[in-house]
Amino acid sequence: MQRLIHKLFILYIIMLISSNLFAQPAYHIQLLSQVKIAEQASSIWGYTDSSGLEYALLGTSLGVRIYSLADPYNPVELKFIPCSTSIWRELKTAGAYAYVVTESGDGLLIIDMKTLDHQFVKTVYNTAGDSLRILSSHTLYVDENQLIYLAGASGVGGFIILDPRKNPWQPEWLNATSFEYMHEVHVYKDTLYGAAIYNGIFSIWDVKDKKNPKRIAEHESSGHFTHSVWIEKNRPILYTNDETSGAAVGAWDVSDPSFIRKTDEFKIGGDQSRFLVPHNVFHKGDKLYVAYYSEGVRILDTKDPYNLLEVAYYDTDTLQKNKAGFRGCWSVYPFFNSGISIASDIENGMYVLKYDSNQPTYLHAKIVDSITQEPIYNARLTIEQNGRNQEARSNLKGELRTGFPEADSVTVHVYFKGYFEKTIRVYLQRNQILKLDIALVELPKHQIQIRIQDKETHEAISFAKVLLSNPDYEYELSTNDSGVVIFNSIYESSWDLYAGKWAYKQAWIPSFVLQNDTIIHIALEPGYEDDLVLDLGWQHFGADLNVRWKRGDFSEIPIPSSNFPSKDIEGDLGTKCLYTDNFDKDESFYRFIDSSFLFSPLMDLRRYDAIELSFASWAYGGFSSSKEQFLVFPDTSYFLQTAPENLSGLFNEPVQFKLDVHSFRRDSVRFLFRLYNDPQTAQQAIRMMAALDGFKLTGTKMNTQVSTYDNAKINLFPNPAGDKIYIKSEISLTGKLLKILDLNGTVIWQADLTDRSFLDVSKLEKGVYLLSCEGNRYPIKLIILK
Repeated sequence: MQRLIHKLFILYIIMLISSNLFAQPAYHIQLLSQVKIAEQASSIWGYTDSSGLEYALLGTSLGVRIYSLADPYNPVELKFIPCSTSIWRELKTAGAYAYVVTESGDGLLIIDMKTLDHQFVKTVYNTAGDSLRILSSHTLYVDENQLIYLAGASGVGGFIILDPRKNPWQPEWLNATSFEYMHEVHVYKDTLYGAAIYNGIFSIWDVKDKKNPKRIAEHESSGHFTHSVWIEKNRPILYTNDETSGAAVGAWDVSDPSFIRKTDEFKIGGDQSRFLVPHNVFHKGDKLYVAYYSEGVRILDTKDPYNLLEVAYYDTDTLQKNKAGFRGCWSVYPFFNSGISIASDIENGMYVLKYDSNQPTYLHAKIVDSITQEPIYNARLTIEQNGRNQEARSNLKGELRTGFPEADSVTVHVYFKGYFEKTIRVYLQRNQILKLDIALVELPKHQIQIRIQDKETHEAISFAKVLLSNPDYEYELSTNDSGVVIFNSIYESSWDLYAGKWAYKQAWIPSFVLQNDTIIHIALEPGYEDDLVLDLGWQHFGADLNVRWKRGDFSEIPIPSSNFPSKDIEGDLGTKCLYTDNFDKDESFYRFIDSSFLFSPLMDLRRYDAIELSFASWAYGGFSSSKEQFLVFPDTSYFLQTAPENLSGLFNEPVQFKLDVHSFRRDSVRFLFRLYNDPQTAQQAIRMMAALDGFKLTGTKMNTQVSTYDNAKINLFPNPAGDKIYIKSEISLTGKLLKILDLNGTVIWQADLTDRSFLDVSKLEKGVYLLSCEGNRYPIKLIILK
């Protein structure tokens, strides 16, 4: 007996462990049952018969499945109705009939829920006998009067109104409105709310006269891709969501259609917030049910439409790590009298769920400056307890509304840049509002004086750039002629300090805590190093004016690609790099056409016999294209490599080159990243993109002193040039040999100079050239762009 008990105990522990290993995150929602199907699921709806028995209607890619929920722990499939294959299938009920639409040409599927008989209707008629073909429709809605509204129907695009009350098998056609494409409509008390997804708006229509709807208002939704709309039954509060990554669920006061106001919005926080996509919204009582794709079912408290609070969730998606994309929970039906809800998951079938009616707590706060009593805008208040947190921001009046899904003693953190953070402990009670008045104390301010000198000569370095930054502030200044820069009125805080100038290695002082007026001495070591944390003067010349190189951190890209870099290389300073500015642009206008040249600032390498060069780069796209990198010397161009293409989402690994350069003239050398995309094929090819980071050049010093060239000060203008280019020089160039070379160092034109002040370059193709004027003592190198 003891052995049996021991075995049962071990089995029980194994079951618990297995349950925890495979459990899906849930909060105040219980899973009653799950029904897995062979095909993909789409939308879901419910039906209750005259005896109170509840049913689930599940749309799938192959048809409609109907389940009895007499035992919600064990749904029983009553019938499967095969239909044309489609990933979209929407369902609603009117009386004892269900109506189903899809975009695969089935028309309107009608199901008698008493007998489960069904038929497909593809033509509807009005009282005059006129007909309308309805082979497909994206969604549909049934209002409180049992009228059917088809949205995004074939041939119409807007909405179609049908009346099934006289003949449920052959609904009467009342109206077809094609003013704008509607993805979805919601109708209540003769007012239609339409989700015009491609226009990024919701519109409001007066449909009292069903044969003559009148459009009375429109408003942009939060994410400008309005997918779903739902109006409350007791208040003029409309809920919307946009089917885009990182979009929010919006709440709107539509009491005055001429003055629509957003009351609040909700989005799931966390590291993957910008990847998450809300799909459909449904309002019942004082709760909003959201089908949130990869985040499952989310329930929001809406008692205060200016303070939407999450009170429960159940994640139907089994792929917990990567939450990006359009998978997971398609829809949810919360309207059963029994209190159960049903949800459809594209990959995992049907879920039967039970919400335990959890109610939130509420916290209202006003945040002001402790001295001036002026309100502080955009202060952050965070509630924390038991690993959960809730965050809110103050408005222009310094006021905010938030809350917590549990009654508990919680920690409240209040923070705004330039102030001491305030932390307090409070107790929050369910359905009660706690009001707080919070005064923040401003941080002391100090002066930072920075002196920069050459590490070898100890001479002051002028025009060195200094960046002072932390998560809240960023200041950048340059040193004066004495190598000094002064930052005044800097808040007492932790700062990162970066200093640099081209021809020197970078300096970095991480996380130094400013507590009083401070003087910092920095010695920069000669060399060439650029992690792009500072703007040290890289230059771009290109024929395509729509695509330029930029220095940035990819933050403008809303959804990072899994194929292209979306951050700089690991281990360097800062978060910035150089990249073409078309990473976030898919339009053909930004494909990149013709040639582009990214040049480093000039490097004087005369102190080196041999050099070591390293950098990280990335390039992709184009058809007849090139992505080449060179060292451009005054007399020649040295080919380094073609940037390797990869679609890993990361830069290529840094490359290193060791070069003997003692035989090259090297007083003015540049690194060149040359891109070329054949204009004949650019529009048909994948857009060309490129990036560069982590540039570093070191060398071996020469043992003997090397003579230097006396370089004449010569200017070319205009540059870029047209047909003529003018020359201005401090010395006479008469008799000097002028050479124009391409970037491979090939001489394409040469002549002895006369005393004239201009050159005719009208016969040169557009591009970048090297211009060399040679003589006994005055060899020069200039770059011109025609």
